[in-house]
Amino acid sequence: RSGYNVRQLKFLARVITEDPVEKLHRFVVCFFMEDDTLAIRGLDLDHQNKSAMEHAHLKRMKVVKPHSTYWNSGRNFYEPVDMYVGSVIYIRGKPFELLEADEYTYDYMEQHCDKFPLANIRKIMTELKEWITPKCGSLKSGFEKFDPCKTGFIAYENFRNVLYEEMPSEIQSQYPEHALKTVARYYAYEKYTGLCLDELISKAQSELYRKKFYDFEDLKLAFKIHDSGKSGYLDPDRTYYVMRTTSIPLDRDLLKSFIHKFPKKDNKINYSDLVNNLNWLENPAEFDKGEPQAIQINWERNETERDLEKIKYNCFMMDIVSS
Repeated sequence: RSGYNVRQLKFLARVITEDPVEKLHRFVVCFFMEDDTLAIRGLDLDHQNKSAMEHAHLKRMKVVKPHSTYWNSGRNFYEPVDMYVGSVIYIRGKPFELLEADEYTYDYMEQHCDKFPLANIRKIMTELKEWITPKCGSLKSGFEKFDPCKTGFIAYENFRNVLYEEMPSEIQSQYPEHALKTVARYYAYEKYTGLCLDELISKAQSELYRKKFYDFEDLKLAFKIHDSGKSGYLDPDRTYYVMRTTSIPLDRDLLKSFIHKFPKKDNKINYSDLVNNLNWLENPAEFDKGEPQAIQINWERNETERDLEKIKYNCFMMDIVSS
């Protein structure tokens, strides 16, 4: 699911039941925001192969909330705001607990936090300050108990448990799992998951070698023709245009990423340096000449990933006590 145009929230769920077999079943709940409909698919988990197969459980339809009536205007359907981790929704009389959401769902809700209060970090932090401030000492001690090496990081599970332990019982219902996950995601360490320039050069050279591209001097000439100022530099858009019009055999996303990561001066690229870095004949990089290389980039998200095993609790505490 690339981009926000899909407008579909997806959750992992289970049925709340005393049945020992049914307890183990897992489901995927999809909520379609274009028409407020729900669909549920059952998950058949293959633990041996670490895979899962989905099968239809509930076809896409509007679902009425409990205690709504079908014969008058009092009927209420589930809406986007009802969908969050920790929520319990009723489908045909069965209670389904939403256990987890996918990255797209978390990200979408955070980007549209005016509609999803449990994904609104500012609102949540303002509310947390009211009861945490007088408990800062015990809360900090609770966090540090799980960080004996004083790294400044603790895992999400410990972060959540300490907050719930210190939280007054009468307000715990105001902070379901989704609210605490929003806070944890905000203070999670972000690790880079994208490709570095050297890796992109390696992939590009591998593709050019595989497709027997030798016309590097012609490529330089094409750049010079578009360089009316004879500066030796072109902006990224013009660089991409030249390389596309010369039919260089590179995947578009790989080419875009290579240009995006290539060093720039005043947001312009030295095209001679760029061509030299692609020239596998004169400046070969380390690459597997026998295997094609490709790259798929989702331009709707950053090339970083939140590590929920590393929550920066010190930063969280500093923001809590700051005015």
